[in-house]
Formats: sequence, structure tokens, C-alpha cells
Amino acid sequence: MRIVRVLMVVAIVFLLIAFGFSKKNWDEKIGQHAQQASVHTVNKVAEAESSAEKEEVETVADDSEETGTSDVKDEEAEASEPTEEKAEEKSEFYTLLADQKISSIKLLGDGITAGYGHSAYLAPDGGRIIFSGNGETFREAGKEFGSWANELRNYVDKPEFGNIEVVNAGIRDKTADWAYRNLDGLLKPEEEAVIVMIGTDDRIFSSLEAYEATMRNLLAEVDKRSEYMVVMSPPPSKEDLKPYKFTMEEIDGVLKKLSEENGYLFVSQFDAFQERLANGVAYESLMQTESSNPQNGGYELIWQTMQEELGLE
Repeated sequence: MRIVRVLMVVAIVFLLIAFGFSKKNWDEKIGQHAQQASVHTVNKVAEAESSAEKEEVETVADDSEETGTSDVKDEEAEASEPTEEKAEEKSEFYTLLADQKISSIKLLGDGITAGYGHSAYLAPDGGRIIFSGNGETFREAGKEFGSWANELRNYVDKPEFGNIEVVNAGIRDKTADWAYRNLDGLLKPEEEAVIVMIGTDDRIFSSLEAYEATMRNLLAEVDKRSEYMVVMSPPPSKEDLKPYKFTMEEIDGVLKKLSEENGYLFVSQFDAFQERLANGVAYESLMQTESSNPQNGGYELIWQTMQEELGLE
């Protein structure tokens, strides 16, 4: 009986020891699991924070790129948009008029400058004398009909431009050669503004080389005597009216060449008319068919071209 009790005590002790070891292992496993779970949780949080930071950086970068692109586009748009200063730029001729620095304009030319060919053309007997010499006297064409000279006269007759005198020294059937030889009778030693358009009739009496030499000398002298000079080529006319020695296109080429070489302000009436003709405008609506002078519509086109090229609003 006593032995049985001893064995029971030993068994109980053994069970208690076994239980203690089992509990210790269990606690260790629980701790390991808890530690692993904690580490896993920390890693997850770190990864989440890293991912969030990455997304935030990418978002900022995208915003920065978009902002940069927008800024560039805005700058390009501003650069492409005309500034008020550019929009307000005027031609030199207009500026001189507006500043009232021009009080006289002399027109030097032939019948196209005089306005011959217009249906209302008139050269009154009592008109102002524009040339007298060598037994010849010529008077200024009338001021009431629609020549380009009179359109210019009406345009500058505004209070904001002051008092401007326009002298139309265009004389029918005269050549550049004649004008150069008689320049002292046509121009003062000092002129303010001079507009030159002459050469249509030189085709009858001269060669192209001689015309170029004459115009080189004529324009140089006019430029010397004036503060502001405009060179214009005459409009095209029929080439079979007479046995011409060169063409209106060649006249235009000579005047372009001389203007480029010497820095003269050049207006090509020849090009303006050719453009209209190429767009289907009838020649007869612009030019006479029996002479080299413009019709009413041609004089309107000469004035429109001058307005565009000289910046006259």
C-alpha cells in the first residue's frame, strides 16, 4: 500500500514536470508566432509607407511635369501673340505724316501719275504750272477725279496730318530720260517727300540698258534732293500697241534691282496688277486696250496697293 502511494506521488511529480516543460515550449512558440506576426506587420506598414511615399513622389513629379509643360505652352503662347507694341507699329511714311513732319509731297511721273485714262480726267487751262522751260509749259491735272494722285491728296487732307501740299508733276507722254534732263524744272533743290513712277514710254525710244542707266541717275538725284522717296513701278500694259524695245516686266525688274541695291522704298504696281489678273480679274477692267493707261478700276488698284505697301490706314 505504501509502495502504491510512493508510485502515485512519483507519477504526479513526473506529470507536473512534463506539464511544465510543455507549457514552456508552448509559451516559446506563442512568443515566436507573436514576434513573427509583429515583424510581418511592421514590414507591411513599412512597405505601405514606402509605396505611399513613392506614389506621392510620382504624383509630385507628374504635377511638376504638367506644370512645366503648361508654363512652356503659356510662354510659347505669349511669344506667339502679338504684343500691343507690335500691333501699334506704323510705317515710316505714316509716322512722318502723323508727326506732321511732311508738309509737301511731290509726284514725279508721266500720264499715269497725271491720271490720264480715267473717265473724268481733266487738265484745266488755269491749273498750277508744274513745268515751264524749253518752250514748253505744263499744268497740273485736275483735283476732282479719282486718280491715285487725288486719292492720296484726299487721304492726307486730315487735321491730324497738318497742312500738306500735294503737287502732281505727272506729265503725259514724258520719259524718264526727259525727266532726268529737266529735273531742275520739276524738283526744288530740297523736297520733303517725292514719289517716282515713270518709264512706260521709255520702251518706245530707249533700250533697256539705257533706261536702267537713266533711272539709276534719276533716282540717285531725287534721293539726294528729298528727305523721303518712294519708287513705284508702273502697271503692266499690252506689249503689242507699239514696237516696244523692252517690256513692262523688265521695267519692274530694273526698278526692283535699283531699289534693293540702294535701299529705296519700292512699291511694285506691276506685281499687284499681275496678281489680280492671275485671279481672274479682266484686263479691260483695269487697263485701256488701245493705250498703256489705266481704266478707273486700275487707278483704284494703284491707290489700294499704295495704302497697303505704305501702311496708310
